[in-house]
Amino acid sequence: MKEKTEKTLIVNKKVNLTAVVLLGVFASCVSLKTPKRADLVPLQAPMIIGKYPVSINRTIKSRSYKDTVISSVLWYYFKNAAGKDSLELAQATHIELKLTDENHLNATLFKGNVPLKTEVVKGNLRKGYFRTKHDLSLKGVPPFYWSMSSAKMQFGIGKERQLYIDSADETNGSILIMVAGTPGFTRSLTVPVYEK
Repeated sequence: MKEKTEKTLIVNKKVNLTAVVLLGVFASCVSLKTPKRADLVPLQAPMIIGKYPVSINRTIKSRSYKDTVISSVLWYYFKNAAGKDSLELAQATHIELKLTDENHLNATLFKGNVPLKTEVVKGNLRKGYFRTKHDLSLKGVPPFYWSMSSAKMQFGIGKERQLYIDSADETNGSILIMVAGTPGFTRSLTVPVYEK
């Protein structure tokens, strides 16, 4: 009888542990919400998408405080590796985007007419957009300590060649039995064409 009780306790612990891990896994699949755009031009491979500034400033209006200006560095949306390219970014004037085939987008950082750096972004064409490969990463040792990050992104162009960037990301994690996470963040940017 004692053996049966111990086995039942072990099974219950395993079930609880599995439930916590699965909760974290399923909770970290962020959804990319695409705004409806009447002027979307479907992307077709191969094509030159266009030239765009390295960064843009967005203003967030506030009723009670001063307006906040947030600078968004567009190059970071096209990078494959973590880290900053501060040397190249300090010199860069614009980014050129080329859709080489249905699964690859080339992003080249330029200083005038001189290319500084090129990144190849993997993904696929879907509903007129180029959707990057879903970035899902797990760090740590489940069930003791772990975090899971999920990020999705897509690019599209409008009739006036403006660039649309939609992105979503979230992070969840756990320390022993305590699970926590972000509700997920979604962003949509409209980037004008680069002009000299």
